[in-house]
Amino acid sequence: MIHKMNNDTQKNNRNRATLRRKERERAQREHHILKVAEKVFAKRGFQGATIQEIANESELAVGTIYNFFSSKETLYSRIITSHLDEMRQEVIGKTQNIRDVKERLKTMLEIQSSFIEKNRDFFIIFIRDKNRFPWSLAKEMGDEVATRYQRYLGTLKEIFSDGIENGLFKRYDPEDLAEAWGGVCNTFFYKWLTEKPAWNLKNKAMIIYELFMRGVEQ
Repeated sequence: MIHKMNNDTQKNNRNRATLRRKERERAQREHHILKVAEKVFAKRGFQGATIQEIANESELAVGTIYNFFSSKETLYSRIITSHLDEMRQEVIGKTQNIRDVKERLKTMLEIQSSFIEKNRDFFIIFIRDKNRFPWSLAKEMGDEVATRYQRYLGTLKEIFSDGIENGLFKRYDPEDLAEAWGGVCNTFFYKWLTEKPAWNLKNKAMIIYELFMRGVEQ
């Protein structure tokens, strides 16, 4: 009986290990497809890219791509949302333990700037193609991006509220401050992405920070 129980335990452990390995392999393959697809979309645009080309570049069968993503639209949407979520997670991970309100804002802006610089091709894809999407994808992407942007504004609102309560900032409406901050940052980000200026985005972001602080600090 004991011997049988030991055998069953060993078998269950092997099954769990096999399942974890398969999950890791699937996650790695999905990541590979996303990275290759991003390069193809950057080169061809949304309309010009095909699942066939993505499969060829991935060295996978077309059917394998469809096992992971039901359509080109789904694949594209996943690329967009995964990058936005990745940036948010990086911001949260590096700012959640910072107690100083101004340092949190500064660090958040530094992380965003560095992330945009590092993933410039991705952001250019989105800016370039957003007016060419099929209606169904445009609506889906609009909803997804809007949800994440509102989440971002909510985080900013909390930071500005803390600053006001601690006497660091003037008593403006925190929501207005959050939207003003987001608007100014997005303007500089958009200019850097579309005009290919010579200036360093992260350095320019610190100018944004200094100017904004001068306007809101007590």
